[in-house]
Amino acid sequence: MRSQETSFEVPASRYLRSGQFAALCRTTKETLRHYRDIGLIEPAFVSESGYAYYSPLQLGDFMLVSALQRAGSSLADIGSYLQDPQGDQLEAIIAEHVERLKVECRALRVQQRFLQKTLDRARALNGWREVPEGWRIVELPEERFFETDISELFAGDDLELSMLDSGAMNQMQGSYRVGLQALLDGHPERDFHLCAASASSGGRGRRHVRPAGRYFQRLRCASIDELLTSEGTLFTAYLELVDELRERGLEPLGDLYEQELSLYTGDIAAAAYTELSIRVG
Repeated sequence: MRSQETSFEVPASRYLRSGQFAALCRTTKETLRHYRDIGLIEPAFVSESGYAYYSPLQLGDFMLVSALQRAGSSLADIGSYLQDPQGDQLEAIIAEHVERLKVECRALRVQQRFLQKTLDRARALNGWREVPEGWRIVELPEERFFETDISELFAGDDLELSMLDSGAMNQMQGSYRVGLQALLDGHPERDFHLCAASASSGGRGRRHVRPAGRYFQRLRCASIDELLTSEGTLFTAYLELVDELRERGLEPLGDLYEQELSLYTGDIAAAAYTELSIRVG
């Protein structure tokens, strides 16, 4: 909109001075002045005294310019688009930016979930410092995830991990499930699953739901070297947990879940902390 000089009295309730409009747009008067100089967003009119006035309705114009600029368009390109706001060029560039932003949003959501899971693990590990006994009984909510049966690894067969898409792989953080019956039979390796957090949609692999309920949890600590070189160390801890439940008079009612809490930095002598959880009666 081209600015116009006016000699009538300006209704303060309908128009904004440049400083007020800049505050509304959360920008600066210098930015508005630059946009005015290049003919991008001009004041609604200029008074006889030289003050620039903007209409509150121009906020939408400013937001469009800002959004297009953040999406990668130059101010010169934006100016050419706005020469004919009803034309196909502006519609096409907005549609292109919308699709690209959708892709970026999906990638950001994956990163957010990954970092949130990492934060949750760090907080969970710190929380165990207040549990000197190393075990506790807690109420856990329902949780959904994708899983891949990796029991074949312990049978000496090759495992095809391609069944998990990259989105699921990005969410993998050392989460496992052991079937209850295999656990009670003393062979947890026969029903062993690698788990990945489940988003609301997408992902491949079999979905699994960990039911809400009362869970017995134990903090487990072992050296990285032991976990990498000894299968017995891995499964012995599961079997010892079953024995502990029986000694405490607790009945296991569901599968065993293991969640890595510590981060592996490459030091095989470092200690690895995991959280074992199993629903009990």
